[in-house]
Amino acid sequence: MAICAFGRTTLRADVDADGHLDEIRDLNRGGVGSVTFQRDDHRTTVGTGAALGFWQKLRGAPKEGMATRGTFGDFDGDGYLDLAFFYSRRDSGDNPQEDMLVHEVRYGPLARDLSSDRTGTIRMRQSTFVFGVWVTDTDHDGRSELQVLQSAGDGMAVRHVGRQSGGGISVSDEEADTYAGPDWPGAELGPLGFPACTAR
Repeated sequence: MAICAFGRTTLRADVDADGHLDEIRDLNRGGVGSVTFQRDDHRTTVGTGAALGFWQKLRGAPKEGMATRGTFGDFDGDGYLDLAFFYSRRDSGDNPQEDMLVHEVRYGPLARDLSSDRTGTIRMRQSTFVFGVWVTDTDHDGRSELQVLQSAGDGMAVRHVGRQSGGGISVSDEEADTYAGPDWPGAELGPLGFPACTAR
């Protein structure tokens, strides 16, 4: 089943490859969304934060200010949605924390707990807090680009772009944009990087 966008906050796709169309909702740029899996008359909703594994939670337990961020895109172009997932530590005042415990991509099809048999690393130069993530497909090649909004300290945030490369995603060292506090695009809605759903 093709991946398509319904409005600016919802994708429709067969996330777990069971032949049923699922919905991915609340895809704003804050990186906090959910998947509603559909099977016959049963619906199960799983938030992106549920993708955090037991050992990952355990490693983050002693640290204050840890938060998950995740977004869905087809990074390898195989027609299944993948999950780009981060677990990083919020800034302490104006000081960025170099503490990112998880930066990985889980390739679809995804299980109902958002796990996958095939994962890759999201390679990044810095491990500061990830405010938000979203996807685009600006070159229309069928492979999603990962947009990462990351802390630069002193109330600033920078946007970096990542692309599929070598079994994972490589995020460019170059700063695509720089934002000051209230100008962050975290809550703004943008195109979801997929064609609009047609009437069924």
